[in-house]
Amino acid sequence: MKNTAVAAPSHRLDPEAKTSRPIRAHSIRAAGVLAAVAVLGFLSWFRLPEVTRGTLWAEDAAVFLADTMSIGAWQSIADPYAGYLHTIPRLVSGIAYTVAPIDAYATLVSFLSCVVVAAVSVGTYFLSAQMFPHRSYRLMLALIPVLVPVGPLEVLGNVANLHWYLLWLCPWLLVYEPRGWTGRAGLFVATLAAATTEIIVGIFLPLALWSLVKRRNYAAPLALVAGIGLQLLATVADPRYAETPRLDSMQPLSVIYGFILQAVGSIWEPDARTMALNIVTFGGFAVVVPSIIVLGLLAYITIYGRAPLKVAALYAAGAAAACWAAATVLNPSPEFDFANFSRDDWLSGFTFFRYAVTPSMFLLALVPMACAVAEDRGIIGRNRARYLAPVLMAVFLSTSYFEATPARQTGPEWTTGVRAAAAQCAADPSLTEAVIAVTPATWQVAVPCRVLSGR
Repeated sequence: MKNTAVAAPSHRLDPEAKTSRPIRAHSIRAAGVLAAVAVLGFLSWFRLPEVTRGTLWAEDAAVFLADTMSIGAWQSIADPYAGYLHTIPRLVSGIAYTVAPIDAYATLVSFLSCVVVAAVSVGTYFLSAQMFPHRSYRLMLALIPVLVPVGPLEVLGNVANLHWYLLWLCPWLLVYEPRGWTGRAGLFVATLAAATTEIIVGIFLPLALWSLVKRRNYAAPLALVAGIGLQLLATVADPRYAETPRLDSMQPLSVIYGFILQAVGSIWEPDARTMALNIVTFGGFAVVVPSIIVLGLLAYITIYGRAPLKVAALYAAGAAAACWAAATVLNPSPEFDFANFSRDDWLSGFTFFRYAVTPSMFLLALVPMACAVAEDRGIIGRNRARYLAPVLMAVFLSTSYFEATPARQTGPEWTTGVRAAAAQCAADPSLTEAVIAVTPATWQVAVPCRVLSGR
């Protein structure tokens, strides 16, 4: 009887086939991530009117562009401003200045800022995987930075306010458990970049300590501590205040009113004029409904949720309150003295502020948390029904996709200012620089004539 050899399957004989599959899978996933960032970036960018997209905001010109031109695109990254470091804004400014002509700087900065927001959204989706195993609730979280109602008012589309989005990203970086040294290195770099962009990340030190001690997760906590240390050094080198601010300069009642009106109320009614009219007409009842909803979500999660979701909900609510209190108490202004507003103050002086953006994002995070609790309790089925939640949230947030009164909507447009400045330099060879006005009023930047001429 003859022995017949059976040929082994061809894939066992081809080691390249084994290695090519994971490479192909990683490539497809990377392409999907880039596509998501691009789509969300344009989704953010188109929330801004055309004039707004072409108008520089305050520090984008007078600080970041000015320092980029005088110090250097990359050297300026380590330069503190107003008491702390601004790593990501300076990096974006340096890229925009390096890769495009000066007349395109405003448009490119606006777009790249929206791309950073999109990257924060995509990062939130992946970083929250261990807390929310199902993708539908992670999609809800990812929608928040891009569609937060008051985003376009002052924060979206400029680098001066990117730090608010990095503040939102920070806790998700801290709760994520990376695999392998590559993941740990990436997490360390991302957390360090966030911490050296926003000094208020110090409110997440308890979360970092928990991640370090309980989960033996070292990368993000150590990066957070290192970043805060660098921020403290920057504060010493370039103090924000000439003298220590008085923490009692803001009435506690005004801080509480502001939190309810700005962080909670802006989710429900993002138009400041309508909100002011409602307050004058109905008093505090104007914010009763959104306040009850937020408190109801928080109570539902803390009563019925599993332990991780309870902690996350309490920390989100606490972070929202801490962000608002820190921003307003350390930057006191009559505009925040809501407890003493008169009728005329409400009708002529009330507006939503950039300080409301991050608190409202943390409060919106209660919605996917509550949905996850509802699924655990069998209220939301483990089938296609749970995909309805992100759809409903997208519909709700999309009702305020176009902000009624975004900042920078009246210019002055950057390209017009560049052309006028270039004409001044050409008309007077003795000039070495020309001044270009930006928004808000009184903000401006001096641009060297050699830059305006393209030399």
